[in-house]
Amino acid sequence: MRAWSKNHMPGPRTDEYIPQLDVPLHQFPSGHVVYLYHALGKGYFRENGLMPVFSRLHHSPRVVEAVARNLFKIGTAQTASVLWAASEYVAEGGKPGDFPVKIIYQADQNFSSAFYSLADSYRAKLGLALFGKDLTTLDDLIGKTVQTGGGWPHISARVALTRHGFAERINPSVELNGFQADKINVSHIEEYDVKTYSSLLLSGRLDAYAKPLFGHGQFRGRALSTNPDLKYSAISMRDLGAPSTYGIAVIARRDFVEAYPEMVRGFVRALDRAMPQCIQDPSFGVGIMNRLRGFGPEYDAIEGIKADICVGRHPEITGPGGFFGGVDAEKYGYGIIRRERLEEMIALLKETNALRAPLRPDDILMNWDWR
Repeated sequence: MRAWSKNHMPGPRTDEYIPQLDVPLHQFPSGHVVYLYHALGKGYFRENGLMPVFSRLHHSPRVVEAVARNLFKIGTAQTASVLWAASEYVAEGGKPGDFPVKIIYQADQNFSSAFYSLADSYRAKLGLALFGKDLTTLDDLIGKTVQTGGGWPHISARVALTRHGFAERINPSVELNGFQADKINVSHIEEYDVKTYSSLLLSGRLDAYAKPLFGHGQFRGRALSTNPDLKYSAISMRDLGAPSTYGIAVIARRDFVEAYPEMVRGFVRALDRAMPQCIQDPSFGVGIMNRLRGFGPEYDAIEGIKADICVGRHPEITGPGGFFGGVDAEKYGYGIIRRERLEEMIALLKETNALRAPLRPDDILMNWDWR
């Protein structure tokens, strides 16, 4: 076996050596990263001389921190979390642009969120206290305990509530301030996945939560499998004026990209090759994903619906194009990162006082050509 050095990296697969690349994901494998498993199952990473091993670090801020601390070289995380972390870095004395984590591929082009809650009819079936009506407007959140999610769901919830005059009606922490019947009581329970939040609703420990629009798939899948006839309601933040923006991105350490550009280029090319195929038929990636997780057939239904939503088969939920597609992808190709859209996102973060220091798009982007 030849010695490892940055001057000699394996190219296409040989019998000698295929480097393992540990890739932490922002959540457990789910419909919104199904393209990664499509590429894995089709052997596209192996064709590029790579053996990626996907793991879960629970949520985006942890992935960003792990990559920043050089525990991993590459991963997936919400763009909002990268912006937050870069802002913290600058606020603590770092030079803008020196934050080591960079976005190299923008997978979700049209990320949208919604508030979810159980319908009163299903609450009655479970023996839970009734709301009196389903939660379908922001007014209905008054007097309820709500989890606003992490990353973009948190920002879009804040944008929607602020723009509709609810900023003064928010109890920012039910844990610190106690429950207040005349306000929206924000719970700061640990950031979990859609599956866990759904379970919290079903157990009556949470009244509503904000999550990406593929949360519809979690409920629809449960209604077909583990919770027959489950009924829920949703309030779309997209319809309330919180614009769709960038969601999950592939991130990497800048020094790693600079030292091993062909390795990173091979990784991105593999998933970019998988993206249009996955959009055409996400079921293959769902099957690979669930097989690796060891989950039963009921998760084929749950994850299948979530993947269908992400790829745009339910435009009544996501709008045209789904998460991965859209005008930019049609014009420039998948993975495109437009500075204008990042500037809009930074402006939204400023609007909700979520940035500790000013940022520019180039502070978190990697200026390189992977194609």
